[in-house]
Amino acid sequence: MIPIPRQYHRPGQPPVLLLALLCTVGAGARAEVPIQRSFLRLPSSNGHGAVMLDVEQRKVTHFREHLFATEEPVIDAAGNDVFENGQPKVIHARDLLFDAFFGLRSGGTQRWLSTQEADRDASGYAAWAPEKTGGTGLGALVQRVGTLEATTFVFAPQGLPHASFVMALRVRNTGTSAVTGVSAFSLHNFHLGFGRPGVMADLDENGETVELSGNDFVEKGFAGVLVARPLGTVARKSAWLSTTTGPQNAYTVVNGGGGQDLQDFTAQPSAGTGWVTAYQFNLGDIPAGAERWVGVAFAHHGDPAAGATVRQWLTEYAGASGAQALVDAEVARWAAFQTDTVKVPAGMSADEESLLRHSAVVLHMAQVRSRDVYLREFLSRDGEPRRTRFKAPGGTPASLPGVVRHAGHGAVLASLPPGQWTYAWIRDGAYAVAAMATLGMQSDARDALSYYLNADSGRFQHWRELEPYSMPPYIITLTRYHGFGVEETDFNEAGPNIEFDGFGLFLWALRHYERTTGDTTLVDQTWPTVSTKVGDALVALINPVTGLIRPDSSIWETHWKGRQRSWTYTSLTAARGLCDAAELAQRVGDTERAQRYRQAGESLRRAMAEQLTDRNFALASNLEELRKGRGYWDAAVFDAFAFELFDPAGKIAQATFHGLDLRLSSPAGAGWQRNDDRYDHPDGADLSPWGGEYDSAEWGIVSLRGAMAKRMGGDVARADRVLKWVTDQSLKNYLAVAETYDELNGTYKYNTPMAGFGAGAYALALDHRAAGVSDPACGAYFDESTLTKPPDAGTGTLDAGTQQPDAGPQTPDAGTSSGSGADVGGGGCNATGPGAVALWVTMAFAGLAMALRRRGA
Repeated sequence: MIPIPRQYHRPGQPPVLLLALLCTVGAGARAEVPIQRSFLRLPSSNGHGAVMLDVEQRKVTHFREHLFATEEPVIDAAGNDVFENGQPKVIHARDLLFDAFFGLRSGGTQRWLSTQEADRDASGYAAWAPEKTGGTGLGALVQRVGTLEATTFVFAPQGLPHASFVMALRVRNTGTSAVTGVSAFSLHNFHLGFGRPGVMADLDENGETVELSGNDFVEKGFAGVLVARPLGTVARKSAWLSTTTGPQNAYTVVNGGGGQDLQDFTAQPSAGTGWVTAYQFNLGDIPAGAERWVGVAFAHHGDPAAGATVRQWLTEYAGASGAQALVDAEVARWAAFQTDTVKVPAGMSADEESLLRHSAVVLHMAQVRSRDVYLREFLSRDGEPRRTRFKAPGGTPASLPGVVRHAGHGAVLASLPPGQWTYAWIRDGAYAVAAMATLGMQSDARDALSYYLNADSGRFQHWRELEPYSMPPYIITLTRYHGFGVEETDFNEAGPNIEFDGFGLFLWALRHYERTTGDTTLVDQTWPTVSTKVGDALVALINPVTGLIRPDSSIWETHWKGRQRSWTYTSLTAARGLCDAAELAQRVGDTERAQRYRQAGESLRRAMAEQLTDRNFALASNLEELRKGRGYWDAAVFDAFAFELFDPAGKIAQATFHGLDLRLSSPAGAGWQRNDDRYDHPDGADLSPWGGEYDSAEWGIVSLRGAMAKRMGGDVARADRVLKWVTDQSLKNYLAVAETYDELNGTYKYNTPMAGFGAGAYALALDHRAAGVSDPACGAYFDESTLTKPPDAGTGTLDAGTQQPDAGPQTPDAGTSSGSGADVGGGGCNATGPGAVALWVTMAFAGLAMALRRRGA
């Protein structure tokens, strides 16, 4: 039986003097805004495909052929990447589903459940054990029709290693008398036509055919074949074109109420536009307290002629099992994962444990597990040739159509859908790998680290942007990867993103894996590659003039063409990574590199202390903005202390914490905005005029890393507040850790659920709290008493920030506006809690008074 989950719960510019006075209001009485449920989608993945149940729309709205968003670059006949209007052309993965949902007949009338309200508190992820919350990959949608409780379970089965999902319905009579004449219906509307518009956009539905093979519906089109297998005794099997009217259209029949049965499909296969299929299951009478189950299992293959193969997959997976047996088996798989694999840190509350265990599920589901894929000879429509860089599984040249073996196995994506970041960033991946190792997911972590060493990378070494750097050979991507394991970067009007922080983060994650799991074999087997193409490459990127890592796009992906900077985050990750690489080199007996890496790491750290701190010893975002004297606040520098380069209780840390608290604390939540770029340029004279809503949002990753740093620095209260805020937010929002919260109202914003930047960072913060041990970089904190010169203070003017929003046309490169209205957060004071309310209300009245005066009122 499915354990019953606990319900998801939880709760014009003002004058400068006025603003300064208001900044002191409620300074000791901080409180977060009330938690709201604002994220209503439940993704599930088996590492091959992904499916999504939408609680708001009460149906399945997304099923993609791959977990990742893109497959590989488009290449020409010579194997070169194809660019169009300055942008690289890519091959997008496809969303194959328009929608799918159940219907129910009871009390003499019928309806589609997509039209019935959902019990949002009872919905969520199925529990892995009785009295637990979540911890599985099964989304559950709970609805009620009279005394019947209808629960839809949707999941990508872990035991079916192909793009696939199961949609099961449990109908339970919660009343005191029998409900008679019950029937259930399922509707499935796949789109298998032309196009590759992007993985969250609909395909065409042209040229589809449907046929019955036994009780299986076999639907074919340009995008492959989709087989639907009913789980339970089928009474009727219906199929129709979307333009069909009358009793042949099963959607209309059920939606019209009454008790009319579906009309069986008996036609011969023929091509058409917009085929839809449906099943009817007659459940009969359901006594009080009893339940009935039905369902449908689906699987996809890229070859339109592979229907028999897909049917065999479903037979091997489901056999004679019904819907309840498959759901029970899937819960049992996740229960084994929780009991046999996941290691839980000590000292957690029940809510923290629920979120931690589900975070392990998210990390597991975010990892690519496919190796081989069938590719057609055509790309997005008949006659459009497709090419690939990959070979057949046996290593021979691939001939399309056919199966190729890609290099994507093991990649951990930054997010699950509906988040748009279903790409493998090394940055997100490093935090995910560290969390996997910490949580006992050793094989997953090892696969991820191996992926970075086996992917098709080093592709940008000779780009003209890198010519001044004499870029050395490298193996870790300078941005991210396509799904098939091909290095890629994104472009805008400022050129590409080129990021060097991944080198140090990989080295940190590699040592963290070895130190946590005790597995030394991975480093032993790969040290020649790790040392020459990661460690040596990173040392070569140190600027001999500044002693810092050369300017790059770094964590916030500012692109190039004058936007590259000497970022503190890039140098701090490099310093930490080189210190960790020195430990690995020492263990494998590479003493020369051990000494060289340690010296480089310590030198980078000293350069940061001497050149990247202001006159108060606070770490700035980057060298260029520090020299400008303003706009240099960036919460990413919390990692200089979370990574233990500097003493979290020392003067550099305390000055940095004070500045970040003062300027970047979120008005709504317990955490921090990522930087001050949205508000630091009222006169357009600063170095980052592109700032926007993405910058002023409250970020989960910097807040969770900040909580670790704060805890080590003695501010346990703030650290605990951040953890509670993230925990309560996630419990209310179906255990999804968000990328960002709206800084004014606390709702989820941009991409969710996040893996490395969300689930992984949360797990690391909880483990850090429980472990209570330190691991200073290169064996000891930087000795701040050895600073030999005053920090570079730029103009000598303390950066006090500003409340003036940017009115320019620039939008953030990564992410899209949530459409939540005007965003006036950020600025130069710690405006949160009751004090924030007073601040914003008083500012509003001041603005109104000024407006009235201008109008002559």
